[in-house]
Amino acid sequence: MAKLNRKQIQDRTIEILENSPGGLRWNEILGEIQRVDPDTPFNSIRGATHGLFSSSDDIVKVARGTYQLAKYVDADAADAVAADEAIATVPIGDATPGATGTLTEKDFYASFAEWLVENDEATVAEPLGGSSLGGKWGTPDVLGVMKPRAQDIFRFEPQIIAAEIKATPSLPVVAFGQAVAYRLFSHKSYIVVPRTTSSDDMSRLKSLCSIHGVGLVTFLLDKEAPDYLVVILPALASPDMFYVNTMLERLKSSEPKLLNKLF
Repeated sequence: MAKLNRKQIQDRTIEILENSPGGLRWNEILGEIQRVDPDTPFNSIRGATHGLFSSSDDIVKVARGTYQLAKYVDADAADAVAADEAIATVPIGDATPGATGTLTEKDFYASFAEWLVENDEATVAEPLGGSSLGGKWGTPDVLGVMKPRAQDIFRFEPQIIAAEIKATPSLPVVAFGQAVAYRLFSHKSYIVVPRTTSSDDMSRLKSLCSIHGVGLVTFLLDKEAPDYLVVILPALASPDMFYVNTMLERLKSSEPKLLNKLF
């Protein structure tokens, strides 16, 4: 069996990824090519695939050492965003007594961003949500940054703050999963849920947030007076710089003005 040339190796790599919608680790791709074409030197396979990953816009590095075709990444992101948007815009039927108007989850994004700043959890915070960052679990409802001020004696590194808001009391576990995922690229992560969340779900959330270092905040389903209340403070984490830079690149592509405002 003749050994593969560089282009054949790269074509084979794309074919393998085409048949693996969820993506594959680099060593798995190398192993598959070596298995089918054992006469091709391993270093040639490594060099050709590395060149392809570095130059192709059709392949995305979705995690450390893991690659996926861009079309599958976009499809996953579209599904996740559609699901999030559906939840964020659905009317809330059990608003706090006395509250006026029809409420949706999005109605609380801006006020929680203001709350973060007012309570010195961030020097700047903005509503985000939607598809700004793309990807599964990739876009917080609110993104903030804590930066040193001119009068601060100790000049610390900026800290990224992420928050997931769920105005539907029946979805606390979904919100928790997202808030935990945001810890990949944030120093502090919050889950924000209504006070009408059932006592059993709230008890579970308190335990989970304490174990995983996620901040827990409750609020009233009243757009004019949400009355955010801290139940558990978030632990300061050290985010993974790979995911920090991936998040910032996505934000730069989709919302460059927001990137400049936050950072």
